[in-house]
Amino acid sequence: MSAPAPGTRAAPPARGARPLGASNHTSAIPALEVPAALVEAVAVRVADLLAERVPPERDGYLGVEEAAKYLGRPKSRIYEHVAAKRLRHYRDGRSLLFRREDLDAVLRVREVEA
Repeated sequence: MSAPAPGTRAAPPARGARPLGASNHTSAIPALEVPAALVEAVAVRVADLLAERVPPERDGYLGVEEAAKYLGRPKSRIYEHVAAKRLRHYRDGRSLLFRREDLDAVLRVREVEA
């Protein structure tokens, strides 16, 4: 194949055309050996990054914001449930704390207003 003339571009390859020797099979990709220590280091780093994104639990308890996220509701709804005594809660000083099983119980209760 000859090179294009200066100042011109080569025609794009025909649709579906592949370079010689190219294959759609993954076996054409050479295997890359990664040392186990590197894999472990990457796994530890990923775990650290994920831990930064997950809200910390307080010995199995969730705060108001975490409880709202868990239920998929606004924080105001959590406060409404607490005020109406429909949601078991615990206190750590001024902080409200919730257990997941108590939050799940709120979802199972069907309230019918007369």
